[in-house]
Amino acid sequence: MDLNNKERIAIQITDDYYYIGHPKEGFHILRTDKGLVLFDSMDIPEADERYLIPGLAELGLQDEPINTLFLTHGHFDHYLGADHVWRRTGCDVALSREDCIFMVSSLDNRDKNPLIPRITRLVEDGERFDFGSNYVYVMAAPGHTPGCLNYFFNVHDKGEEHVAVMFGGFGIFGPGHYPGVYPFSAQYAVEQALIFASTCVKTWEYCKENRVDIYLNPHPHLCPLLKTLETKDKNELIVGTEGVRTWIVDRFEDCLRSARGFTDIERTYEEPKGC
Repeated sequence: MDLNNKERIAIQITDDYYYIGHPKEGFHILRTDKGLVLFDSMDIPEADERYLIPGLAELGLQDEPINTLFLTHGHFDHYLGADHVWRRTGCDVALSREDCIFMVSSLDNRDKNPLIPRITRLVEDGERFDFGSNYVYVMAAPGHTPGCLNYFFNVHDKGEEHVAVMFGGFGIFGPGHYPGVYPFSAQYAVEQALIFASTCVKTWEYCKENRVDIYLNPHPHLCPLLKTLETKDKNELIVGTEGVRTWIVDRFEDCLRSARGFTDIERTYEEPKGC
């Protein structure tokens, strides 16, 4: 099944994990004993009406209460749909304190300030939320944004338990890697890239210790999610801890490459000629 050209996707991926959205943005949904737990809310204010409500109906989840909407970070393409979901359902909307500030103040969210959602729950590094037989563990993961978050949660596939990491950020921003003219210094760009590299190490240590075997990104085309329906005998999302490591290594190496490229410190300096 080719999902890349579908306008709306509503799929069940494991016994208790679902995705509703389009090939690049969507709601990640965990069905728990305490209601639905959502991760991120797409890039348009009306995502609830256009995607979530019809998608839940298609999956038979329309009568399930929505407990919490966890946001990974404060870029507009992850939070714009949050306010409509909150107004309709009264669910908690959770984000880090650092990215609550970032949402409002960052140049990354140009002209989006009137659409900043209400955050009802500030979450911190190391917090764990229990939803019956499911849990969500929060990890501070700066670098992509100052208060970016990784979420770890358990899912069940054919009765077997697995642990997933929702890797909150992906891109490394700096000169040449930013939409428009980069407004900050080269030093800041290098600093953020190296912070992101440190986040990758922190994430891997947790994955190794807790045998995380599913890698997710809020953008489904940046993880194995869209491959899940291409094979019938194997869930392509379950890549094993070694598979998770390869995705994290890719981010780690990209951070280090970017840090070197954001500065001309390694290039020969030529004195300006004339005045």
